[in-house]
Amino acid sequence: MKYTAGMLYSFVMPNDRPVVAITQCSSYEQDAVLAAVQTALELAGLLDIFKSYRKVLLKPNLLSSRSPEDAVTTHPSVVEAVGTVASQFSSEVLVGDSPPFAGENPVKYAALLQNTGTLDVASRLGAKVVRFEEQVLQVANPSGRLYRSFEIAAAVREADVVVNIAKLKNHALTKVTGAVKNLFGCVPGIRKGLFHVRAADDRQVFAQMLVDLASSIPNAIHVMDAVIGMEGEGPSAGKPRQVGVILASADPVALDAVASAIVGYEPMSVDTTRLGDEQGLGCGRLDSIEIRGTQINEVVVDGWLPSSGTNDWKRIPSPLRRLLKRQLLAVPAFRKDRCTGCGDCVRICAANALTAGKPPKLDLAKCIRCYCCHEVCSSFAVELRYGTLAHILGLHRLRPSCRR
Repeated sequence: MKYTAGMLYSFVMPNDRPVVAITQCSSYEQDAVLAAVQTALELAGLLDIFKSYRKVLLKPNLLSSRSPEDAVTTHPSVVEAVGTVASQFSSEVLVGDSPPFAGENPVKYAALLQNTGTLDVASRLGAKVVRFEEQVLQVANPSGRLYRSFEIAAAVREADVVVNIAKLKNHALTKVTGAVKNLFGCVPGIRKGLFHVRAADDRQVFAQMLVDLASSIPNAIHVMDAVIGMEGEGPSAGKPRQVGVILASADPVALDAVASAIVGYEPMSVDTTRLGDEQGLGCGRLDSIEIRGTQINEVVVDGWLPSSGTNDWKRIPSPLRRLLKRQLLAVPAFRKDRCTGCGDCVRICAANALTAGKPPKLDLAKCIRCYCCHEVCSSFAVELRYGTLAHILGLHRLRPSCRR
């Protein structure tokens, strides 16, 4: 299979076989981390990328305003190590993310950067800090299975290279949060929350959205902070656990597959890895991945505690979840006076939420708000209607990310 995990693939993988580098690193002591990161990037064949591209964006996991010791965010020593390597060759290094809530407020964002150690790192590197909410672009993604359009941070598309610096953690929705999941932070602010509301009742839909999103960011390479990961109730309420490695790859799916195996998960049991492999985003099969440096069996973690799989959305009673969905998300509405009964919307509905008719009947319980029906209707018979709460919050002004 020809993998299409990004425009950088041809640069680093001429034989189409994905490479994942593993280097051991037992602590966050800066010299040790720098040596491990540089070795991992070199083994993965990624160092020359920094020599060829001038504007590099470091995209760590900055989920919340927590101390680095809590293992919720990418450790600043790893961010600094990647930035140090990049700055040796690149003319401009930037650092940014879109943490929930804090990203919407410049003051809160600055406080988060300070608390996570990122602000000091940026200062030492001479790197510009960017807040992803400042400028947003609508990006078409024709290859997406469900979502063919995303609003993402302009900084992501304007960079020559995005270094996606993930943190190895459990996740209630995706089992593992790694390279593929960390790219979700390229979607600014409240838009991420809408995706959670839209897809959180169906893990497959959420995973597919993440795979579609990753395919829309072709200028990324991937580094993982797995010196200390998070087991149990990740991504923010679990327990720190020593893993002792840094990973690097041009292939986010392969990197996640290897990281999953290190903590004892079957890679294909992670939906983003399975779907990413099936759809050509990357390779999730260990026997097809070239491991360089330390081998998986040398660093396997025994007794890694899985997540219960119970996310905050699921803790809300089902009737209230349905009400919130209707209020916060646009709902397709079919105009009888314009509908011709052609059935295009029924045929394209991936969730089988439509029954043929003039107009078709919509099962809201099945609707995943991908808005494919709205896209294909040549009679303009499908309108997207928002609830009162969405209007109060100004969400109706956001364009739905959907197939376009």
